[in-house]
Amino acid sequence: MNQSKISVRYAKAFFEFASEKGIVDTVIADVKLLSKSLNEIAELAEVFQSPIVKPSSKKSFVSALMKGKISQDTIVFLNLVIENGREMFMQDILRNVLDIYRKTQGITAVTLTSATPLSKKQEQAVVDLVKKQKNTEVELQTKIDPSLMGGFILRVEDEQYDASVSSRLKQIKKELIANN
Repeated sequence: MNQSKISVRYAKAFFEFASEKGIVDTVIADVKLLSKSLNEIAELAEVFQSPIVKPSSKKSFVSALMKGKISQDTIVFLNLVIENGREMFMQDILRNVLDIYRKTQGITAVTLTSATPLSKKQEQAVVDLVKKQKNTEVELQTKIDPSLMGGFILRVEDEQYDASVSSRLKQIKKELIANN
């Protein structure tokens, strides 16, 4: 089965479960924490990805690490994913849960990557612009990437606007090479 189908199915099932139990806000907070943890803690992601670590060890590790930080319902879901041998899709599952949540709440995900930190006023201007364009609420995530040298890259769902200095320099170089 296609991995995207697997992650979407698990995400839908978990979101529907949360909706039925009336714990969507709790589950979304858990999913955000887990997603952030998997992205920032390489060892945690390695445990999920490793075929060498036994499922029982993975379940014990997750329970010990996350107990008190996420709800018991989320721990049960993680254990189910591990029991079914789908833990290597965990990051995709979590991403899809957040996508489903945003879609149901009318929230647009926006990622703003810049070379240096932007002021709150600049960030708010981007939020206001996207909110006006898309007529939705906006969830802004900011990233810093010094390799951009200046400018920014704005990603709104599947659309991307690249106004970075590094991109412009690459474009100029390409044009100069093409003209010779």
